[in-house]
Amino acid sequence: MSVSGPRSTLKVASVARGDALVVRMQGDLDAGTAHLLREELRQVWESSRTSVLVIDVAEVMFCDSRGLSELISALQRGQAANVRLILTGVQGVLRRVLTITGLRKVFEQHATVEEALAGASDAGPRQPRGPEMGGLYEIAGDR
Repeated sequence: MSVSGPRSTLKVASVARGDALVVRMQGDLDAGTAHLLREELRQVWESSRTSVLVIDVAEVMFCDSRGLSELISALQRGQAANVRLILTGVQGVLRRVLTITGLRKVFEQHATVEEALAGASDAGPRQPRGPEMGGLYEIAGDR
């Protein structure tokens, strides 16, 4: 007999806002749904020439390691393409995950999309605030 819980769901949509692209997510960002974010971002990277990518996670209710991995991949791809990546609406479980892993210092964050867009008018992409190691970020605190 197998018992399964409710399936996780994630809605992902993107919209251009001036020179920026805003990706909004709603639901659970986990192993079962991370591919939806990956696919949306693949389309963004292939079709957009934006210099600012805002990922709004205000309505993300859950995030596991697979979801976090997708966010890290987006950050690294953005840095490689000279695209400023900003997270907005970080709260709840995702805030806790970013804090525990030390990644809150790595991702640029604003409370709202509007604040991020206003701040995005600052010149150029921002450099990460966390320790960088050969293009990868050190996630664990003590080694």
